[in-house]
Amino acid sequence: MCLGQITLKTPCIATKMVVSLRPQLVLTGPSVQGDGVVHRIMIRSYEWMLARRYLRSRRDERFVSVIGWSSAIGVAIGVAALIIVLSVMYGFDAELKDKILGFSSHVDIQGSGETIAEWQGWLKQVESLPGVERAAPYISAQVLASHRSQSTGAILKGVDPLLETSIARHVVVGNFISSSPDTALFEVVVGKDLARKLSLSVGDRVRLISPKGGVGPSGMSPRMRAFRVVGIFDSGFYEYDVGLIVTSLQSVQRLNRLGNRVTGIELHLDDRERAGAVALAVRMVLPAEAWVTDWRQRHRSFFKALKTERVVMGVILSLIVMVALFNMVSSLVMVVMERRREIAILKTVGATHFSIMRIFIMMGSLLSGLGTMAGVAFGLLLAWKLDVLLSLIENITGVTFLSGDVYYIDHVPSIIDPASITVVVTASLLMGLIATVYPAWRAAGVPPADALRYE
Repeated sequence: MCLGQITLKTPCIATKMVVSLRPQLVLTGPSVQGDGVVHRIMIRSYEWMLARRYLRSRRDERFVSVIGWSSAIGVAIGVAALIIVLSVMYGFDAELKDKILGFSSHVDIQGSGETIAEWQGWLKQVESLPGVERAAPYISAQVLASHRSQSTGAILKGVDPLLETSIARHVVVGNFISSSPDTALFEVVVGKDLARKLSLSVGDRVRLISPKGGVGPSGMSPRMRAFRVVGIFDSGFYEYDVGLIVTSLQSVQRLNRLGNRVTGIELHLDDRERAGAVALAVRMVLPAEAWVTDWRQRHRSFFKALKTERVVMGVILSLIVMVALFNMVSSLVMVVMERRREIAILKTVGATHFSIMRIFIMMGSLLSGLGTMAGVAFGLLLAWKLDVLLSLIENITGVTFLSGDVYYIDHVPSIIDPASITVVVTASLLMGLIATVYPAWRAAGVPPADALRYE
């Protein structure tokens, strides 16, 4: 019997090959139709058929099959964990940026001293720069807030009610301070956690004591003034909700006797990512004594720590995928040992070294591919509904995962980043492909004579 220009003198082997491979055994020699394309298509079909067949378990090979499919499940778990953690870390980054910059400026301008006297001229120069959406003066001062028997330290921020819109949007009880200078005098809005801490409600009066006192008969003495609470805001950021009091510019100037001086000028931009370029333009138009900083400079350490944590968590969790891939390597090596006889028969009838390697590379790629796709589907589903799921668990168990008193935010944000998902999927598939090289090399190196010696 002659198959592909190779004569087989062992009838049993020839019979097994014909039964096993059916009519697709045109592995060497010219194509029947003289068409190389048809020849290559038949080889691909033959290799793909065997790769799928070897993944199925026979009665005496179920243990090997279980190890192979368990490695695919491990890949799925690792990929899902990576997607969920990276989505949460990306959500924390975006959420904290929104919270911090919601009540803070994108670019901040201050003078060489504590206050600026000629701030009106600076304001006119910077508010016309490209990219500047809003420019407004502000005053920031430390005070001691007291109501009844409770007292706590806070930051008193004086703003222009006509220009300040970000805080006004977060007022949940009452109203924002009046836009009329006379009416807004000594009116304040406070954060919800500060109001709870001092037992404040709309209409109450809170005493604010400033350490920048004046000179009296007995020496230096602090200044104190009662302010009326007209609103309570909820920024979603605990540091602001527990330690910020907002009033009008004139109120802080009257309290600390600053005259017409302010602490600085805040710039809010159309695109916060261009803060560095706008800050550079501001430095060029203002005098040398102007101190200009953007939000990336002010919070550089904080956001750098978040980025480092995201990278480290990704590297650590990728070890789960690597462990699963090592299991897949061991399972493929066991498959090679179980299929030595069939590999020898394939080589006997003309299968090439690279053809055998492609069979087992297809097996490993199929396992890692299925595991990766399952992990992506499961991970995206959990990342999409993670906040709802954790809220349900908190309601059932009564356990709080994130407390606003300890962390910056009181919930677990999750934002799916397409770039991160692409990196995870690409890395998983690439590692799965690399993991199949050694088992495929072992399979291609099986000597036909030794494997068929006792057949």
